[in-house]
Amino acid sequence: MLTGAVILESLAPGTVLDDTHVQLHKLTRYAIDDNTPEQPQVWTVLEFTSTADPTELAHHFARSLTGRGWYTSYDTDDETFVIFPGQVFHYRTGDTQARAEAETYARAAGVPESQLDW
Repeated sequence: MLTGAVILESLAPGTVLDDTHVQLHKLTRYAIDDNTPEQPQVWTVLEFTSTADPTELAHHFARSLTGRGWYTSYDTDDETFVIFPGQVFHYRTGDTQARAEAETYARAAGVPESQLDW
């Protein structure tokens, strides 16, 4: 089982997340004060669980995310997945070097420092 969150505004039109991908845990709307110029000021966050294969789900999200500065992330019992449009990082939870590599990529992809909170 994996747990994570995705900001719905980061998904391309036509994206489908059905019960084979994610099970809704919580849906919340937030007004954001650290959004980038490419991001809206109000976000809809879908917190989810899934029994999908973590790598397959990561590639589904990598194809579904759109725009600069967006990512999604989730954790399994022992791995962390951080997914950007067209790019997937996954590493053993606690691997600080691998996390730093994902953070470096995130910064280059336009993710503000305050949003590196996976």
